[in-house]
Amino acid sequence: MNHLLDSKDFQLLVALYGNARQSYASLGRRVSLSAPTVRDRLNHLKKNGILQGFMLSIDSSVFDRDDLLLFFHGNFSRKTVLTAFAAPDVSWVAWKVDGRIHMRLWTKNEREAIDNLTKILGVRPSKRALKPRKRCAPVSITELSIMDALVDDPRAPFGEILKTSGLSPKTVRKHLNLLLETKTIFIDPLLGVLRDSSELVYPLVVAGRVSMDQVRRIMGDAAQIHHTLEPPMKHVLCRASSLADVITKTRVLENLQGVESVTLSLDREVLVSIDFRHSLIREEIRKLKKNQMNYTAPIEVPYKG
Repeated sequence: MNHLLDSKDFQLLVALYGNARQSYASLGRRVSLSAPTVRDRLNHLKKNGILQGFMLSIDSSVFDRDDLLLFFHGNFSRKTVLTAFAAPDVSWVAWKVDGRIHMRLWTKNEREAIDNLTKILGVRPSKRALKPRKRCAPVSITELSIMDALVDDPRAPFGEILKTSGLSPKTVRKHLNLLLETKTIFIDPLLGVLRDSSELVYPLVVAGRVSMDQVRRIMGDAAQIHHTLEPPMKHVLCRASSLADVITKTRVLENLQGVESVTLSLDREVLVSIDFRHSLIREEIRKLKKNQMNYTAPIEVPYKG
C-alpha cells in the first residue's frame, strides 16, 4: 500500500466513531471496501501514528452525573497535565500540540469541579459545555459487567469479554448491541498526527449555530463526530492536504455568519482515566446487588411461643 492517507482512509476513521467494535466487513460495507482491504488500511493507519488506540465513553447519566467539557488556554507542561488528570471526576484529558488542555469530567458538582481545576491550572476555563444528567432506563448488572470488561481494551476479542464478565455468548452479544444502539456507551478511536506526511486528519471545534453542509462547503472532507447543544458546539473531523490548507480554510470558516469561534484541536497526548471508569461501574454494581439483597431478604417475624 503506497498511499499515505486518502478519502477512503478518512471515511474509515469517521465510521469508527461511536462503535469502533464493528467488524471489518461491517466497516467495509459503509465505505465500499472489502474486509481484507479495511484491515490493511487500518493497520497502515496504526503504523503511521494516526490511529493510536480506542476509548470507552459512557453516558454519564448512568452514574447520575453531569457531562462537563472544559477548555483551558495556555502552554501547559506535561507535569501540570498529569496533575489535572489526577483531579476528581476526570474522564479524560487531551493535551494539545500547542499546549492547551481539553478535559471531560463526569461530575455531580460543576462549580466545585471547575474551581478545583482552576486552582491546579492557574486559569479558569475559556469555554465550557455541559450536558446535564437525565433520567435514563435502568442499566442492569449484566450491562455494567460488560462495560467493565471493555474499559481496559474497548476492542477486546469477544472471547476475552466472555472470560472477564463470566456471561454467555448470547447474553453478551444481546446486551452489548443494546448498549451501543441506545448510545449508553460509545467506543471511539484516539487519533494522532500522521507521521512523515503533509496530509492531515484533524479535529475542529466549531462553536456557534452553523450547519454541517456549510462547514463541508468550506472545509471539504469533514464529518461531525460529536456535538453539544448548550452552548451549540460541533466537534468535526476534517482532512486536508497541508497545514497551509488547514489555516486558509479555518480562517474562511471563522468569518462565516453564525460561527462564534473555530479551534484547531491536534492532540499531543490523550490520557484516559481507566481507574475512574472501573470505580464508577463497580460502585453501581455494588449498589444494585445491595438493592437486590434488601428486596429479597426475608422479613423476620417475632416468634410467639
